[in-house]
Amino acid sequence: MNLDLFDLGDKTHIWFPLPQRISGGPKEWLSQSDFRIVTNKKFGNQSAYFLINQPKLIISAIFPLLNNRENRDNPEIFMRSNSLVQSGLPAIKKIARSLVVGETNDNGKAKKCFDWVVGYLEYANPIRGLYSSVQALTDRKVDCGGFTTLFTALLRASNIPSRCVFGWAVESKFGYHAWVEFFDVKKGLWIPCDPSVAHLGKRTKLDAGFGFINDSRVIFSVGEDLDLVGDNIEWNVPLLQSPVVVSLDKNGIPTRFSEKLKWSVG
Repeated sequence: MNLDLFDLGDKTHIWFPLPQRISGGPKEWLSQSDFRIVTNKKFGNQSAYFLINQPKLIISAIFPLLNNRENRDNPEIFMRSNSLVQSGLPAIKKIARSLVVGETNDNGKAKKCFDWVVGYLEYANPIRGLYSSVQALTDRKVDCGGFTTLFTALLRASNIPSRCVFGWAVESKFGYHAWVEFFDVKKGLWIPCDPSVAHLGKRTKLDAGFGFINDSRVIFSVGEDLDLVGDNIEWNVPLLQSPVVVSLDKNGIPTRFSEKLKWSVG
């Protein structure tokens, strides 16, 4: 991953997402060393935080591939409804109830929700942000993020701990990708599911579905609606799967931020 910044303001904050909980470390992965590690309090995602006072900067990163994040997370924190995964809304609850009726175990309930999402949505209109579950339910034509939030909302509405997972898929056309993990209480494991890839089938090089994903991925974060903290700044983002940059002028007003920047994967 390469991030090339120029024409920056007087002060620039950068949160560079890091692969979660694997061997190695940021000093080995990043070309720049003047940073500190910050951790998102809500879900424990880690980033390399830079604070710079210069007009341009280039950061290059070489990350190892990994399978799943470790299973030490408390499943209960992935049961809450929020502005992106609206599992508490009556419309979401009604669909979830209709899908899981008669199912006696969480794995069966999850499969019913997965199959419904795969058949209901159509992959289209990729965006840099994140479709909410309600947007996905209403618009139907969404990217992998919409598949992810809607599936996660249905799982949480069915009382199954579940989390959105964000990262990069090496073989994906767009690079950045989102999928889901739900918690299997009996196994004590997070089970990966990729509804958008299951929907696309042979139209994508990725191999994934219910209960499995290919291993050519980098996981940068889990959870959604994240608060990033730096020096005298707190910045909210819907997801963390690429560098977050906030450049301020001399009055502390943002002049450039991530949505207007470009980066590449190679």
